[in-house]
Amino acid sequence: MPHLILEASSNIIETNDKIKISLQNCQQVIVESLDATIQNCTSRAVLHDLCVIGDGSPRGAFLHLTVKLLKGRSPEKLSMAAKNLQQTLKNDFQKSLSNLNLNISVEIVELSDYFVK
Repeated sequence: MPHLILEASSNIIETNDKIKISLQNCQQVIVESLDATIQNCTSRAVLHDLCVIGDGSPRGAFLHLTVKLLKGRSPEKLSMAAKNLQQTLKNDFQKSLSNLNLNISVEIVELSDYFVK
């Protein structure tokens, strides 16, 4: 059931194919870290044309991964998964890291009891 939503500024250098591979890599981290199944993962990416990063420099860029999942995992597991996901994004977006002022963040959100699938 995990949903992975990767938001990024549209000036990142990596292509759609590389973004898709990165989403697959992130799904694998979720499977390995948080006892999820790959069949239940849903991932998507949204590129933002209109955004201001820092002082508005054209070299400013961001990646933000939000993972939404059902409750039930320990804070330690969630923290370790977030760190592993951030490292995965750093590995997958090396060109943007090298050529832009790229900020990478990861947020894991546990869904409320009122979530319906």
